[in-house]
Amino acid sequence: MPVESPFSAFTIAPGYAGGFSYSWEVFGGFSDPSPWTFRVQRGPSSGGPWEDVSPVLVNVVSWRAPGGENLVGKSDVLYFRLRMDTPKGTYFSSARQPYGDLGRRDFLLAREIIRRELLRARVLAGVECDVYIRSTFGPRCPRCLDPVTGVVRDTHCPKCFGTGRFPAYYGPHRMMMSFSADAAHREARTNDGTREERVFEALAIGNPVLKMGDVVIDRAQDKRYVIASVSVTSEVRRIPCLQNVSFSEAPLSDAAYRIGVAGGTDSGEGED
Repeated sequence: MPVESPFSAFTIAPGYAGGFSYSWEVFGGFSDPSPWTFRVQRGPSSGGPWEDVSPVLVNVVSWRAPGGENLVGKSDVLYFRLRMDTPKGTYFSSARQPYGDLGRRDFLLAREIIRRELLRARVLAGVECDVYIRSTFGPRCPRCLDPVTGVVRDTHCPKCFGTGRFPAYYGPHRMMMSFSADAAHREARTNDGTREERVFEALAIGNPVLKMGDVVIDRAQDKRYVIASVSVTSEVRRIPCLQNVSFSEAPLSDAAYRIGVAGGTDSGEGED
């Protein structure tokens, strides 16, 4: 097993149903071929022994424990780590305690903020969405990247969708979002000309943390939105609890409509 871990981040955040939410990132230079699989593991000490608490996770960068699972009592001292398997080997993150970033009181406060927002979303204006995180790490696309400069040569590449990485997106990650009542309109310039965009804002919980370029899918209507900006609206000691997301509706010709369908990125396959 390699000594160095490929993980640049492994975060444990409050879960809205009484457990925890886990998210992770891999160094951009890590080049093992796909597929990559992940498992969250738990142990009584930083040295183990370790047991899996999640199923095998494929093509995702976040996992939320079901309600009531992975709870930590007042006298419990538990550690968590992440296992990653690739065709070349097995890797582990460093071990972490669940309250490493927040004390227990602040952790429970953050969880209550998240719980109240989700309750409001479910009762009032919430929309169930699938979120796909745009790749910033993973194997380089063998089809469209310039081998010398590393620049994407085809922004419509059928394999990486212009991200330069394969898979192009990680997901789906299920989230409830509260959309703004009205959409703003703006003119957008693209390679294909000028078009009018409908711009929405939505409030979501803080895990996973979203960024520009991520794709949001309205599950009920199958509409696709591309995130333009994200701002944290509520946090506890620098841990995001709620985030405000601004995004525009993607045109039907956009690659976003190929995400989450047979042969799309969540199957780990692209067109050759």
